[in-house]
Amino acid sequence: MDPNQTYLEMFAAMNHKDYTLARERAIELKRWLRRGGFYPLTYSKTEVDAYLARVLRRTAHLA
Repeated sequence: MDPNQTYLEMFAAMNHKDYTLARERAIELKRWLRRGGFYPLTYSKTEVDAYLARVLRRTAHLA
């Protein structure tokens, strides 16, 4: 998995209001990180964690 690409796809999906795709990418990235994967290289841990939480909250109705 490429966490950088996944993060960017999640971000783009949110901007295009494709909440299903955004949620899928957020879950993929969260699982990756939980298993010890590295964070996207150009973003801080705090920034990624906060955005993941925001996306998952905003798309919770899709769960």
